[in-house]
Amino acid sequence: MVSFLPTTTTDSLTAYGLLPADDPSALIKTFLNPLISTYISAVTAPPPSFLPTTVRADACEICERDWIPLTYHHLIPRSVHAKVLKRGWHEEWTLNSVAWLCRACHSFVHGIGSNEELAREWFTIDLLREREDVQKWGMWVGKVRWKAR
Repeated sequence: MVSFLPTTTTDSLTAYGLLPADDPSALIKTFLNPLISTYISAVTAPPPSFLPTTVRADACEICERDWIPLTYHHLIPRSVHAKVLKRGWHEEWTLNSVAWLCRACHSFVHGIGSNEELAREWFTIDLLREREDVQKWGMWVGKVRWKAR
C-alpha cells in the first residue's frame, strides 16, 4: 500500500509508538492524510481579507505601463522583517504588503536606498509615488517602448 516508502520509515514510526504495529494502513490514515489535507486546504484558500495588497494590479504602480510583465515588490523588504518587528517600526500584518511594479521600476525603487531605509521610510506605494525622483522616473520610463504592444 505504501510501497514507495522505505520499510525503515514505518518501522521507526512503529518503534517510537507513533503508529500501531497491527494496522499497516495507519501510516496513511495517521500521517499522510492530515498532512495532505492541511497542505491542500492551505494552498487552495483565498488570501486573507485584511491584506488588500494581495490583489494583483493591472499596470505598474509607478509608470502605469499595462503591457509589460509585472513583479511584486515587498514594500518592507523580507531581509529586514525581523529588525522591523524588533524595533517596532511596523505591525506584523503589514510585513507582506507588496506593490506590483515592472522590472525597471522595481530596480529603480531598490536603488533609492538600502532595504532598511525602504522599510523605515518608503514602506507604502503612496510614499514612493510622492518622491519627486520617482515621479520623474515614472514619467520617463512610461514613455520608453522596450517591447511592442
